[in-house]
Amino acid sequence: MQEGGTLKPCHHSVKSIGGVLLEDIRKGRYRGKLPPETELAAELGISRTQLRDGLAILEQSGFITRRRGIGTVINHHVVDVVTRLDLEEEFTAMVRGAGFASEMLLTSVEVRTNDPLIASKLDVPLSTPVLSMGRVVTADGHPVIYSMDHVSFSIIKNFTYTPEDLALPVFHFLDRFCSTSVAMDLTEVKPILADETLSKILVVEPGAPMLYLDEIAYNIDNEIIMYCQEYYVDNVLRHTVMRKKI
Repeated sequence: MQEGGTLKPCHHSVKSIGGVLLEDIRKGRYRGKLPPETELAAELGISRTQLRDGLAILEQSGFITRRRGIGTVINHHVVDVVTRLDLEEEFTAMVRGAGFASEMLLTSVEVRTNDPLIASKLDVPLSTPVLSMGRVVTADGHPVIYSMDHVSFSIIKNFTYTPEDLALPVFHFLDRFCSTSVAMDLTEVKPILADETLSKILVVEPGAPMLYLDEIAYNIDNEIIMYCQEYYVDNVLRHTVMRKKI
């Protein structure tokens, strides 16, 4: 980025390039269109190839549209959406983006074996140990999301993690201790009613309506790296899904 009027080289990953541009768009730095690629690449201190890869991610997510002879148009109707259910985002960032103060609390950690559902979702033998981590996310102090993340021991490369490591968003665990990251999720979305366990965790009445996401996460090599069960309290976050015509 530019600092003190001089260009400071940046070493962004493809995802962070897109994140930097999206943040600048949301802050109003760019209005109708992005600057020409040559100018933008120089501004970020990256090559045009790196920039194009970052722009491809933004276009895939619907934030921009690249049109020959016109340039890169910003789709503000998409940018202005507060919560995108079809985008992978850390829970606290999602809740803060909706205008609430948020924190994440680690509620449980256990090693499971011989759980047919989890083994099937992770596509591992039934006897494979699985690290299961429960977390609650709050909005202005009230529980609004409960997640259970399951990671097979078969992909964990470093077992020196601490409770403090597990209290962070699961993406940090995958990156630091599994040397991998989520590239894509396949998610089943359905409404459910809170049972006794969920009512206690999320402080809602038994039978309260909730949104349930049953999610399998894959890395860039199309390998299953995590199975997630996510429960959202009703009437707090407004979820939007972008659907593109193919």
